[in-house]
Amino acid sequence: LKPKISRKDGARRRRGGNGSRALDLDPLLFPATWLPLRWIQIFAVAKAFSTDPQNYRWCSPENDRIVIPKLMKQYLIQLALGDEWQRVFLGEKRVGLGIVVVLSYFIALVWMVFTAFTLDGGSAAMLIPSVLAAIISGGINFMVFWNRLETRSQKKALEAIGW
Repeated sequence: LKPKISRKDGARRRRGGNGSRALDLDPLLFPATWLPLRWIQIFAVAKAFSTDPQNYRWCSPENDRIVIPKLMKQYLIQLALGDEWQRVFLGEKRVGLGIVVVLSYFIALVWMVFTAFTLDGGSAAMLIPSVLAAIISGGINFMVFWNRLETRSQKKALEAIGW
């Protein structure tokens, strides 16, 4: 037989030791929202790669506009940082480090969007939903971090930034 757990006891169990809410994101649902965005990223990068193949090549000694390898490196870097953020934030629940990783991911993603724009504006536009999702995910990461701080720490942090 399972013991009955009242609402009050259930709420206490979901809270951490300092009274803050525990990080409890669904490990299947949250990453699943990124899957359609990953497919759009793949299509956008492929679209950029297929733009004017006579003008943009993987390597050419006489052409200084070798953008394709640069875009591929940027795609792989942002992909690795996105996967690392998921591991750090959702897997290990290291919220502070997650903020650093998601900021790095956001910078790499925006950098990739600008490089894709030099090849094809349509492919860059296809990457905008990923940028918005990174902003939302970073906001979630920051709010979890902020809610874990005690109120005194929050007050000191606000005073430090001049609020």
